[in-house]
Amino acid sequence: MLEWLDQEAAEKAVAAGGQWLDVRLPSEFEASHKDGAVNVPLYFLRLKLNTLDLETRYVICCDTGRRSSAAAFILNERDYQTAVLKGGLNQGELKEAVD
Repeated sequence: MLEWLDQEAAEKAVAAGGQWLDVRLPSEFEASHKDGAVNVPLYFLRLKLNTLDLETRYVICCDTGRRSSAAAFILNERDYQTAVLKGGLNQGELKEAVD
């Protein structure tokens, strides 16, 4: 099972000691990303597992939530603590544009 967090809950999780994990391509990450986010593209995740901390809760994000849910599945199988940003980063941008 995956844990899905809306924008507000995700921000709280990171503020409480979690870490943003952005699984988009480096070019997407460079264009915009969450403050303090770590970029490990989904296609590279299995090779970079040893750079992640088993004690850290990762809030995983991408544009829509599709890549981040796949990343969460991979990490959960290996006992990492994860949550997925519901709707992805694009959802947050849409909300900000409406507000």
